[in-house]
Amino acid sequence: MSFIRAVFNAVFDLAYFFAKGSVAYARKKGVTIGNNCRIYIRSWGSEPFLVSMGDDVTVTSGVKFITHDGSTCLVKDEHGKRYQRFAPIQVGSHVFIGVNTIVMPGVTIGSNVVIGAGSVVTKDIPDNSVAIGVPAKVVSSFADYQAKIKATCASDSELAGITDYAERVQRAIELQAQKQSHH
Repeated sequence: MSFIRAVFNAVFDLAYFFAKGSVAYARKKGVTIGNNCRIYIRSWGSEPFLVSMGDDVTVTSGVKFITHDGSTCLVKDEHGKRYQRFAPIQVGSHVFIGVNTIVMPGVTIGSNVVIGAGSVVTKDIPDNSVAIGVPAKVVSSFADYQAKIKATCASDSELAGITDYAERVQRAIELQAQKQSHH
């Protein structure tokens, strides 16, 4: 009977995710999410209620929020019982978390932050910064990142009126090449 219940719950979760969307699904699971967020994951770990984020946050595919330390199972008290460590994760506003990033227990990611793909965030990341790597380290300010993007990438304004996606991408590549040849 428990197997049937587990299958039903999994199917219901999946249906809810597709019917209501990823943000509503995350909220249903207990994640605190602000406005205008883009969420591309479905798995929130074992304590989704310990994850909170502000407005305009993008969580890309493969991101994992780890809110507990499972390795504490190796340490026992005098009764042979394991120790537990849980810690919340807080994400500010205007944050982009790149593909396959892992955010560890107790981490706070500030506002106006980019976390590069594949990073492992083990310590707090301050406001207005770009962090990458394993472990993630701040490599630039958000202002410097913003200036670089404006100088080297195509804006949606420059691509206005091109409705075919492949055409938009091709035009963006051409614009990038032009901007880079001027630097």
